[in-house]
Amino acid sequence: MEPELKEILKDFPPGPLCRYRSKASFNWKEMCLLIQGKDALILKHKIWSTLKKDPLFAHHTSKPTLKEARHIAFKRARKLAEYDFMPTRHMVGRPELFDNFVMAVGQYEWSVLVKLQLLYNFAMSALYGMGSERHFNDIQRLMNKEIGACFCLTEIGHGTNTKAMRTTAIFDVKTQEFVLHTPDFEAAKCWAGNLGETATHAVVFATLSTPDGENHGLHAFFIQIRDTNTFENLPGVTIGDMGEKLGLNGVDNGVMLFNQYRVPRVALLNRTGDVNESGTYVSPFKDKKKRLGASLGTLSAGRVGIASMAAANLIKAITVGIRYSAVRQQFGPEDGSNEELPVIEYQLQQWRLFPYLGAAYVLLQFTRTFRKDFTDMQRAMMNKEDPDQLAAVGAEIHAVSSSAKPLSAWFAQNGVQECREACGGHGYLAASGLGNIREDNDANCTYEGDNNVLLQQTANWLLNLWSLVQRRQSVAPYTPLGSATYLDSAESILKSKCNLDAPHQWFEPQALLDAYQFVVCHLLRSTAARVQQLMGQKLDAFSAKNQAQAYYYRPLSIAYCEALFLIRMLRLLNDPNIPEPLRAVLKLLTALFGATNLMKNISALTQGGYFQPNTSAALEAAIEQLCERLKPEAVALVDAIAPSDFALNSALGHSDGQVYRHLEEFMASSMSARPDWWQLVVKPPMKASHL
Repeated sequence: MEPELKEILKDFPPGPLCRYRSKASFNWKEMCLLIQGKDALILKHKIWSTLKKDPLFAHHTSKPTLKEARHIAFKRARKLAEYDFMPTRHMVGRPELFDNFVMAVGQYEWSVLVKLQLLYNFAMSALYGMGSERHFNDIQRLMNKEIGACFCLTEIGHGTNTKAMRTTAIFDVKTQEFVLHTPDFEAAKCWAGNLGETATHAVVFATLSTPDGENHGLHAFFIQIRDTNTFENLPGVTIGDMGEKLGLNGVDNGVMLFNQYRVPRVALLNRTGDVNESGTYVSPFKDKKKRLGASLGTLSAGRVGIASMAAANLIKAITVGIRYSAVRQQFGPEDGSNEELPVIEYQLQQWRLFPYLGAAYVLLQFTRTFRKDFTDMQRAMMNKEDPDQLAAVGAEIHAVSSSAKPLSAWFAQNGVQECREACGGHGYLAASGLGNIREDNDANCTYEGDNNVLLQQTANWLLNLWSLVQRRQSVAPYTPLGSATYLDSAESILKSKCNLDAPHQWFEPQALLDAYQFVVCHLLRSTAARVQQLMGQKLDAFSAKNQAQAYYYRPLSIAYCEALFLIRMLRLLNDPNIPEPLRAVLKLLTALFGATNLMKNISALTQGGYFQPNTSAALEAAIEQLCERLKPEAVALVDAIAPSDFALNSALGHSDGQVYRHLEEFMASSMSARPDWWQLVVKPPMKASHL
């Protein structure tokens, strides 16, 4: 191993976790290199070791006030920008490194990462993806940290329904300006991070109208909102602060209204559509739907990032949950030995935690590959490649991100909660670190689109593909990323039967993917039929879709996305260069992830005729056996993806396994000093005569 990697991948100190580390069938260092990659490990180590040495990044010993949290987050974000761990050239050229940068800083503290990303990187990504050469100067100013930005899409009255946004941008030919206006408070831009106090500029979405009165739909503008020297609001711009939140309080979210605010024509981000000096709207996309498809792909940037953020949170939580479970001892066999067993030995603890360990690996692989898909699309847009192909890629990326973001956020949120409960009372301590993870991840379930609403958009895309299947046309041109190409075989898939009645047969991820593809095809057929049935009852299309949301649209999108997670994981498993010991344990982990989540689709598998009477029992037995087989592997699997102890910041999840020593250190200060309230409640002893 190279000297640089030896410094990073050091052996763990002897301690309680050695009992399980010694039982692993694979080398955790090799797994770490496979799953994360050499360059990512070097980057993460550089970030964590640098921050650990910098007093500015010392962890809080008490909860800061809102003002303190924002102040320290801003100072840390600016210092991170100075460190320049992720040069702009790497953001485009090395997308997998960018996601690792996000994970490394976020696993230290999300407020700092979010503030940094929104101030500079997210705006640059928007300008690269939606702008043109005329915005290069703005990009350069962001790169030089001369200005800071925020991203303003959501309005008080509308969030996920972007078509209903009411901020207007009307072009004035005489002055060559767009006039931005907020008609009422419900149309005010809100929830934008950095808008409350920090940003000088903003990416603002508004409905664009030309002098002929035609509304061309939602478009993005890059505009200045504050004076760069005084930070005063510019005339025509009103900005307010949204106050304290449940988490991420280092980020200043704000609300903004425009009053006939004029911006230059070139403020329009014109990659997919522009207005020339004569006031005529021009676009390389002749079909409005294709222009929307390309735009939606670009707008998916936030959802792509959230999937990585959720994966990072789940990794932190499962690290704490499994390491603590391998140390914490409770009960044991009644054989007179009085030996207590680590709680990881109990099937129920394994059943609760191990599927989330599988989810952590699956999400890590998915987000790494999906980031590359998104960056490739941005590069193609910058190179002005085939508009039809761009529209197809953009629409698919929108569909994938609209399901991957919800599922990633839910896997993390549910996984963090399960880890919290699995760690018992100690998991409820702030020292566990799980509370902060849960509060910060909670926002991932809502921003960039409510999870349940986003899933409807994925289902709509799938139903459009299904209409092609029904007309016996190939879906391949419309799914260039390959997430749904199997729909071309829907007829044969729906006729297939599952004959796997032995538990070990479900250890193969391909068998699970076959079952998932049946579920997706069955749900597509059922959903399309249900909508047609409802419309036959004189319901309009909107009402019919509304009545099919809970038991058709939602499970369809979830099954499609979980199938995609397996597809991406199988790409890794089928790599001939993977050492067999690593492939073997990854297959078990992927199988547990797939089997556990497939159980949620028993109804579709049974009603569709795919499962036979004994199949579900075999699947349940497979889950039990997979948990048992992964027990000796779990601690080493966590070691291969865990953040540093500095970033983890958990008394329960420390890599040395010395849980009780770290808890004692956490509580030592309160035990050594008399509490402040002592004098208020403790009085001199009462005399007998007073009784």
